[in-house]
Amino acid sequence: MKRLASDDALSRLKARYELRLQDAARAHGELEKRIFHLKTLYDLSREIGFLNDGDAILQNLLMMVLGTFGAERGLIVLREAATNRIQALAHRGLDNAADAALALAQHHVAQPLDSVDLRICIPFDVEPTLKGSIGLGEKLTGEDYTPDDSELLATLANQAAAAIRNARAHQEVVRYATQLSESLRRIQLLESIKASLGKFVPKTVKDLIEKSPDGAVLERREADVSVLFADISGYTHLTAKMEIERLNQLVELYFGAFLDEILRLGGDVNETAGDGLMVIFQDPDPRKHASAAIQAGLAILRRTRETNATLEGYYEPITMHIGINCGMANVGATKIEGAAGTRWTYTASGITTNVAARLAALAEGGSIVLSEETRRRLGEDFALEDLGLQTLKNVAHPVRAYRCLLPDQVPKVTS
Repeated sequence: MKRLASDDALSRLKARYELRLQDAARAHGELEKRIFHLKTLYDLSREIGFLNDGDAILQNLLMMVLGTFGAERGLIVLREAATNRIQALAHRGLDNAADAALALAQHHVAQPLDSVDLRICIPFDVEPTLKGSIGLGEKLTGEDYTPDDSELLATLANQAAAAIRNARAHQEVVRYATQLSESLRRIQLLESIKASLGKFVPKTVKDLIEKSPDGAVLERREADVSVLFADISGYTHLTAKMEIERLNQLVELYFGAFLDEILRLGGDVNETAGDGLMVIFQDPDPRKHASAAIQAGLAILRRTRETNATLEGYYEPITMHIGINCGMANVGATKIEGAAGTRWTYTASGITTNVAARLAALAEGGSIVLSEETRRRLGEDFALEDLGLQTLKNVAHPVRAYRCLLPDQVPKVTS
């Protein structure tokens, strides 16, 4: 009896030991599987984690999967979710029939790939609009795919989906950066063109175009303006005495000094013609642009004297004669068409402009002559000398003119 009891206890002890060995073996197998999975994921991350090209990711993933599972052929496909059209694919080991089917599917709406003999296929999502699937043919060993194989393949597919998303995001950033760089280049080019054209276009025109790029505000309209004409006295005499290049440099020097004053007072140089320039002043308050015009005229005379002093001993001094008139003028763009093409100019025209030009011709060198309307707007702010009615060329009726007295010309009041 004792011997039987001892044998029974030994059998139970042996059974428990065998169970523990089986559990240990399963645990060891599970551990090895997990280590293998982790190593495979690590290798995959190392292979594709830093790739920024979707096709390269697919190719590297496919080669790694084939090696990991020992499969003889494989296929990875990315499809547009809405149309089922193939966007990208990678394959290896397929026969000619499968290759032809893939080529047809890639260039048309995807057809069922019945000719591709796959033993396992795992779907995955890259984005809501982009679906993927990875499939493998039979193993070289002839073994079936296990649930563990499916689990590992699904994990690898999801890892690849994350890498593809990152690559697509990177490519999108690069695309946006390229577009931004191109846009900035175009903006710089346009700004350069704008700066160059700005040297030839009146400031008023530039402001109007910026406010209304469609050009509607460039249409001609009646506007109240002050027009100033300034000419160099004895310009014809200068042209006979000086080389044209030196004369041009001299005129640019003086006119450059005038421009600073004109812009400071809100004037817009509308036209230049050799020895003269035409300036338009505009403001909602007619008195303000009249005052700005005569202040600009006085500033031109002052800068002329200063420049003459600077150039003393090098050039003969010059004098300017200036005419100013205020009133309504036809302001806007004028189209000039000819055999050589079409040219647009922006100017003010009409009797107001004509009178200003004639008053400039009437002015003696170093003086400003203005009209009755201009005098009326100026009030008592400036000392003026009444020149009486003047007959001006191409002006129908005589115009009362006034000469603006410079500070050293104003009579002193004695008590």
